Amino acid sequence: MEIRDHSSQFTVYVFTSDVDQGAAMKVHLSQAGYDAYFIHDPEQLEQRLNDTPPHLLVFSTATLAGALSDFVVHVQKINDEIRFIAISSLSQFEILKQYESFGFMDVISDEAAAIESRVLWAVDRACEKMYLSFQNEQLFEDLESTKKQLEDVHAAAVKTMQHQEEEAARPSFPMRIAEYRSAQSKEDMIQRFLNGISGSRCLFFKFLPSVRSFVATHANGIDAAQIQGVGSQLTTEEMKDLGSLLAMGLLPAKFSSMLVEAFHLNPPKAIPLYGNSQLEGLFVYSGSMDSKAVAQLTDEYTLFNLCYSNFVLEKKVDALEVQDFVTELYNRNHYVKIMEEEVARARRLKQPLAIVKISMDDFYEIESSLGEAVRDELLKSLATVIAKSSRTNDTNYRTAANELTMVLPHCSKKGAALRAERVRRVVEGSSFLDKGMKISISLGVSEYPSLCDSAKTLDETAAKALAHIADKGGNKICLYKAPESHKPEFEVPAE
Repeated sequence: MEIRDHSSQFTVYVFTSDVDQGAAMKVHLSQAGYDAYFIHDPEQLEQRLNDTPPHLLVFSTATLAGALSDFVVHVQKINDEIRFIAISSLSQFEILKQYESFGFMDVISDEAAAIESRVLWAVDRACEKMYLSFQNEQLFEDLESTKKQLEDVHAAAVKTMQHQEEEAARPSFPMRIAEYRSAQSKEDMIQRFLNGISGSRCLFFKFLPSVRSFVATHANGIDAAQIQGVGSQLTTEEMKDLGSLLAMGLLPAKFSSMLVEAFHLNPPKAIPLYGNSQLEGLFVYSGSMDSKAVAQLTDEYTLFNLCYSNFVLEKKVDALEVQDFVTELYNRNHYVKIMEEEVARARRLKQPLAIVKISMDDFYEIESSLGEAVRDELLKSLATVIAKSSRTNDTNYRTAANELTMVLPHCSKKGAALRAERVRRVVEGSSFLDKGMKISISLGVSEYPSLCDSAKTLDETAAKALAHIADKGGNKICLYKAPESHKPEFEVPAE
C-alpha cells in the first residue's frame, strides 16, 4: 500500500521543548500530507489531548518533567487509542522496549542528523500498520454483517415460501444456500447461479480491466460452443464511463450491439457483479423476458450475491492466516504445510526441489540503530526483489524474523545456486529507501534429492548453509554439501 494516499486521515502531535526541532518535524510531516501539530507547552498538550486526541503522539523523553510511566499512563487515561513514537537517547532504548504493550509503535534516536526524515519514516510505518489494522477490523465486521444479512434473508425466505405454493417445486432456501456455500471457487458459484435460473437465457462475462475487455465464460440456455472466444473490448473513453453506464442500467454501445447480433438479446440487460468493491463481471439477459422470469432471476441473484460476498470475504480472511504482515509473502505456517506437499510431488514426478534461504546481513545492527520501521521497509523491499526474480511456479515465504525462503520446484542445486547468485547481485547493486541505503544478503541453498531426503532435512540443510555463510561475513551464497553416506532417492539429470 502507499501511505501517502491516506496520510491526510491521520492526526500527529509533536511534543518537544526544542522549538526549532519540533517546528521542523511538524513542517516535514505536514508536507507529507499528515494533519500535524507542534506543541511545546505541557498544559497546551493536556488541553489538545482532551479536545482533539491524535492518532499518534511523537514526543521527546527529554521534555518530560516527571517519570515516563506517569506520562504514558496519563495520556492513555485521556484516550487509550493514542499511539506513541518516542525520541530518546540510545541509552534508554532498552527501557523503552518494555513499553511496547502500552501503544509504543517505535523509538527514534535523538541524534540531530536527519531526525526529521527519521521521524517521518517512523510515522509512515506506524500509520501504515494502523491503517492495515483498521482494514482488518473492518473486514471482520463486514464478514459478520454479511453473515447476519444472510441469516436475515434465510429467515425471511423460509417464512415467505410457506405462503407460496408455486415455489414448492423449487429447492428450498436452506438447500439453495447450502448449494452456494459448497462451491469451491467463484467460477463454481457463478455456474450454480446460472443453473438455478433454468429456463432463462443468461450469460456471464468476466471483466478483465488490464485489457479493457469483457469475455464470456459461463452461460445458461446457450450452447457452450457458442460462447467460446466471445468478448468485447472497450475504448479508453468507455472505460472511464463504465461505472456510470452500469449504474444507469446501460451497456457500452459496441458491447450491446454484439449481444444483440450474437445472442439475440434484444434489448440486452445486465446485472453487474462486484467483489471487494471491484467489478468482476456482468450477468447479461434479454430485456424481453417475461416478468415472472425476471422476478425469478432477480430473486435468485439476491441470494447468490449475498453468498458470493460472503465467499469473497471468507477467502480474504483465509489469506490473512497465511500471509506475513510486513513482506506480504506467505508466512512460516504455510511454508511448513506446503513443503511436505512439494517434496511429495517432487518424489512422485522424480523432479528436483530446491530451496534458497536468505538473510539480510547486519540485520540486528540495522534494527537497533535505525529502528523497526526502517528494518521492515528493507525487508519489504527485499521481498519485492525476490518476487520479481521468481518464476510462475516458485513460491516465496518469510520463515523467520531475518529469513526469507524461495521454494523452487523442478530446479536442481546448480540452477538454485545460479538463481541465488543472481538475487545476491541484484541486491548488492541496488539502493534502498529514499536515502540510497545499500544492503547485502547471505544465501543458503539445498536441494532434494541430491543433498537431503525429506522436507524436514531440506529445510534444515538450507538453514545450515545460510548460518555457515552468514558467520563468514555474509554477502555470499553457500551450497550445502551432503555427507558421503547420503544416497539420493533418484538421479537428477545433469544440466
